[in-house]
Amino acid sequence: MHYLELILIGIILLYPLVDYINEKYKSKNKSIEYIKISSLLWIITFFLAYIYFIEELSVVNLDYVVEINWQNILAITLILIAVTYLVLLIKNIILNEKLRLEVVSKFEPFIDIMPVTKKQVLVFTLLLSVTAGICEELIFRAYLFNLIDAHTGTIGAILLSSLIFGIWHVYLGWQEVLRTSIMGGILCGVYIFSGNIIIPIILHIFIDIYSGLICYFAVRKPEINEEINRHPNC
Repeated sequence: MHYLELILIGIILLYPLVDYINEKYKSKNKSIEYIKISSLLWIITFFLAYIYFIEELSVVNLDYVVEINWQNILAITLILIAVTYLVLLIKNIILNEKLRLEVVSKFEPFIDIMPVTKKQVLVFTLLLSVTAGICEELIFRAYLFNLIDAHTGTIGAILLSSLIFGIWHVYLGWQEVLRTSIMGGILCGVYIFSGNIIIPIILHIFIDIYSGLICYFAVRKPEINEEINRHPNC
């Protein structure tokens, strides 16, 4: 194994420590935090891509080719159905106060990191969600899963890569580590089922956008109200 790949593995394993340090010095501006997290993910991903293109990576195929087969057609169809459901759910949240309050209560533990203003939701949706979907799937499914699979087999690869994926989210609490690990296992299944990394990337992006939009429309703070609160005598 090339020394650059060993460095990459070390970075992947130590990344939760970086998150822990970042939590202690994080900005109160959520948009800045979204940019910081996205930048770190892209740095790791570009490093992974560099090792891959100089042909020093143990994983020789990142499975980025999408074949037209029934598995991928089914996967894309289900994602489109999920997008339709998201649109309808947002409409219901806007119109149904009881549903809105239920959603608010579910997101309350994560309100410090979820978008609640128009600017925040734009950065969260267009930058952080897309970044996490692309970078984390390349790191955990296309690379780490295949690397572990070559040594332990598929079950071990699913369990271990998903656990590490969950630990990356330890800053959200151990309950979230469990939930994210389960989600990592599901994304591994989608990756195996589809035979390419593009479908899990699209699904991952959708899941993050789904969470951000649902939270925003439930607890959003109109910028005009914030301006009035800052200047009550205006």
